[in-house]
Amino acid sequence: MAAGAGAPPIAAPIQAITFWSRIYGFGSIYGKTLRDSRLSFLIAAGLLGGMSLAMAAGVSKIFPTPASRLEINALIGSIPASMVNLFGKPIGLGTLGGYFTWKYGAIFAMGTALWSIMALSGTLAGEAKRGSLDMVASAPFGKRRIAFEKLTAHLTMLWLALAAVAVACIVGSRLFGDAALGDTISPLSAVGFSLWIGFIAMFFGGLAFALAPILGRSGSAGVAGAVMVLLWLANGFDALAPLAFVSPFHWLAGHIALVGMYDWPALAFTGVMAVVLLAIGVEVFTRRDLGVTAGLSMPGLPTVVLGVRGSTSRAFGEQVPRALSWGIGLGLMGALIAALVGTMADQIGKDPNLSSTFAAIFKGFSLTSAGGWLQLYVQLLLIAAGFGAATFVSKWASDEQDGRLEMILATPMARARWVVSGGIAAILAVVVMTVLFAAGIGLGAVSGGVAVGDAIVGSAVLGIYAAAIVGVGVAVGGVWRTSIAAEIAAMVVLVTYLIDLVAPPLNLPDWVHQLALTAHLGQPMVGQWDPVGIAACLAIAVGGIAIGAWGVTRRDIE
Repeated sequence: MAAGAGAPPIAAPIQAITFWSRIYGFGSIYGKTLRDSRLSFLIAAGLLGGMSLAMAAGVSKIFPTPASRLEINALIGSIPASMVNLFGKPIGLGTLGGYFTWKYGAIFAMGTALWSIMALSGTLAGEAKRGSLDMVASAPFGKRRIAFEKLTAHLTMLWLALAAVAVACIVGSRLFGDAALGDTISPLSAVGFSLWIGFIAMFFGGLAFALAPILGRSGSAGVAGAVMVLLWLANGFDALAPLAFVSPFHWLAGHIALVGMYDWPALAFTGVMAVVLLAIGVEVFTRRDLGVTAGLSMPGLPTVVLGVRGSTSRAFGEQVPRALSWGIGLGLMGALIAALVGTMADQIGKDPNLSSTFAAIFKGFSLTSAGGWLQLYVQLLLIAAGFGAATFVSKWASDEQDGRLEMILATPMARARWVVSGGIAAILAVVVMTVLFAAGIGLGAVSGGVAVGDAIVGSAVLGIYAAAIVGVGVAVGGVWRTSIAAEIAAMVVLVTYLIDLVAPPLNLPDWVHQLALTAHLGQPMVGQWDPVGIAACLAIAVGGIAIGAWGVTRRDIE
C-alpha cells in the first residue's frame, strides 16, 4: 500500500483580521482596550456632556435679565486675589461662557483628570498584578507596543468624550443662551475649552502612568491625585505659592476659551509636558519586569486586623491599606481647607454687594461664615468619599472575581456570612477613613476660625454617605454579580452628584432634587442636620448588606 507524499491539507483557512476588529474588537491590543473601555467612555461622555448642557440652561435661569448680568459683571476687580487665583479669573461673569468657566471649570478639569489618573494607573500596572498581561506579553508583541496601544486607546476615549463636551457647549449656548448678552460660544472657543480640560487631564494622568510601573496602581493613583489637588490649591493660596510654577492650573490661568481669551503657547507647553510624562511611562514600563513594583507599603499591622481572628477580621485586614490611603488623603485636604476658610469668609463679609452676589452664585450656602465655606467644600468632598466606598466594595468583590471565594466557601462558612462579614469590614474601613478626615478637619479648624466641635462632628456625614454607597454596592454584588458591584456604586455617586449639582440652578421640581442622596444630609458643618436623610443612609447601608446576603444564596458563584 503506497501513500502519496505532500503537504497535509489545511483543516480550515486562516481568517484575516478585519480592519474594524483592529480598531474596535479583538483584532489588536488597541481595539480590545477600546472595547473594554466602552462603559467608562459612555459614563464620562454622558456626564461631561450632560453637565455642559445643564449648566448652559441653568445660567439663563439664574441671571435672566441684562440688569442681573451687569450686577454679576461688577464682581470683576472686587474679588479677593486669592479667590481669583483659585477659581480662575472672573472674566465675563455676566456671560454664559465666563460664568460656566469660573464656577465649574475646575470641576470639569479635575473630574476628567481623575478619570485619566484611574485609567492610566491601572491599564498596565493593574493587569500586570492580576497576571493577565503575561499572556499578552507572550505573544509576538513588544512591551513598548503593548504600552503604546493601551495608552493610545485611553487617549482616544478621552478626546472623544471631550469632543462631546465641545459639541454640548456649542449647542447649549444656542439653545439656552442669549446672543445679545454675549452667550454664544463659537466652535473655536468650545475646542479651546476642551483642549484646556484634556491637556490638564493628560498631565496628571501621565504622572500616574509614569509612576505606575514603579509604585503600582494604588500608589501611583494616590500620588497623582494628591499632586493634582496640591497644585490646584497652590495656584490660589500664598502658603503654597512656591509650587505654583509647576502647576498646569497656573500655566493656563490666561486661557479662558469660553470668553474668547486664548493662550495657545501655554496650552501647547502643557500638552508637551503631558506627552513627556506619557512617554516616560512607556519607557519605564518597557525597562521593568512585569508586575514588579516597589509599592507604597504600610507599617506592620497588629494581628487583630491581619485576618487571623475570623472572616470579618480577614476582610477588614485587607481593607485597612485602602482605608488609610483614603483617610490620609481626605484628612490632608480637610486640614488645608479648614485652615483657609476663615480668611475667605472674612473677605466676603466685608463687602455686602460681594456677599449678596456670592449668595446668588452658590445658593444655599452662607459664605460670610467659615462654616458655610467649609460646608461648600465638604459637598465636593462627598464625591471623593463615595468613590472611596466604591473601592472598598471592589476589594470585597475581588474575592469572587479572583477565584478566592471557592476556597473560602470550602471552609465551614455560609455564603450569607461571607457577604455580611465583607460588608461589615467595608463599613469599618469607612469608619477609619472618616476618623482620619475628622482629625484633619479638626486640626485645620483650630486656625481657620471654624467651630471645632461642629467641624469634627459634621465630618461624620462623609462616613454616613459612604456607608450607604457600600450598602448599594454589596446589594448589587450579592443579588446580581460582584464584577459590576463597584462600577454601579461609583455610578450612583456620579448620578447623585449630578442631580444635586444641576437641580437647583435649573429650578427643577423639588422631587427631582430629592432623588439625590446628598440633598438629604443637611449642612452639618454649621450644625444643621437632616435626621430623615441620615436615617435613610444608615437604612441603605444595613439593608443593602442584608439584601446582598439574601441574594448571594440564590445565585451561582461566578
